[in-house]
Amino acid sequence: MSGLTPAEQTRLRRTAAVLGWQTAALVLASVVLVAAVVLAVVTTTQARAGEDRLRSAVRTADDVRDAPAGVWLAIAGPRGLEVSDGMPTPLPDVAALRAAAVTGTEQWSRVAGDDGSFVVLTAPAREGVTQAVLDPRPAHEETERLVAALGVAGAAGVLLAGLGGAWLGRRAVRPTVEALALQRRFVADASHELRTPLTLLTTRVQLLRRRLQGEGVLARDSRVPEAVDGVLADARALTAILEDMLVAADTRAPETEPTDLDALVRGVVDAAAAAAEERGVALVHLGAPGTGPVAEVSPTSVRRAVTALVDNALDHATTTVEVTTRATGASVTVEVGDDGPGLPAGGSLDVFERFASRRARSDDGARHYGLGLALVAEVAAQHGGAVDAGPRADGRPGTTVTLTLPATVPRARP
Repeated sequence: MSGLTPAEQTRLRRTAAVLGWQTAALVLASVVLVAAVVLAVVTTTQARAGEDRLRSAVRTADDVRDAPAGVWLAIAGPRGLEVSDGMPTPLPDVAALRAAAVTGTEQWSRVAGDDGSFVVLTAPAREGVTQAVLDPRPAHEETERLVAALGVAGAAGVLLAGLGGAWLGRRAVRPTVEALALQRRFVADASHELRTPLTLLTTRVQLLRRRLQGEGVLARDSRVPEAVDGVLADARALTAILEDMLVAADTRAPETEPTDLDALVRGVVDAAAAAAEERGVALVHLGAPGTGPVAEVSPTSVRRAVTALVDNALDHATTTVEVTTRATGASVTVEVGDDGPGLPAGGSLDVFERFASRRARSDDGARHYGLGLALVAEVAAQHGGAVDAGPRADGRPGTTVTLTLPATVPRARP
């Protein structure tokens, strides 16, 4: 699926797989239900047919050698007890023969044997008592063949349903893929076209500032430097926004290099110090001295991701934001913790989805769109890493967001 980030491709593949599994589960449930109904009907029909055969055998039997197929006979008459050849060992049911002789009524019984449970009908006859025993093996064999056929057909149906569901799922999400690709192309094209005029604007503002300094205008009017610096800062901010948009629109794997993550994080923290001071929040960097954790990453992309994490924490912190870098086996983590209100109860908000923004600590009237953490998730996915948000490990109020990236062999700092 071209035109999508690895995270989006993974999500779409997972969606198609889920649709396939759900379709297979639905078909499996239907097959099980149908099989249960069919077996119940067949078993009931076999039982009724067996009872009819026993009644017919009892009514028409004059000699044990006249037993129909699948039925054994035992006749207690003037010549004693006669039994069909091959009758299983627990039979005949002598107690049923005696009861029928005494009461003069039919006696239904069930006798357990090595070949299963035998249905027995004992009834008075003209010259004694006749007992008919049904052979359960033909019914069992028929049931086993039916179960095997249902099993094979059901397994084939479930497999085909799962594959068909996954295929239909991919076809169903194709319009979404095309829409995402179109949106991404638009963002990339628009961002690329806007970079040139913004670069020219930044250059013109810098030239204007130098010219005003040369002509002494800045010294005569103290408001001019502030205005010029503000325009320059705004132009740079817009350029940074466009860079973020291009990073989000780029589906290629980033060009990575071994990067001292601790030094990178320290640079981000230093750059955000002024913003933290303005908001009255202490921004603390807890890095390991000496050998810093080295990650195989794109420094530009990861710097933007860490910046987004720090900005998000500053928006929600009450007094303190702590940024920690550490190496954990084959990965390097950046943990950004704040002492704000924390995540919503129940975890109903996925903070890494676009437009899923937590409520900021300071209600400054600005609308928060929740795009920063979504960018972090995309950067993590592009690097084969992960990002996770949860409560603080020390149990205090707040949230800790952990960015995990692949590590390289640690190297000593110069």
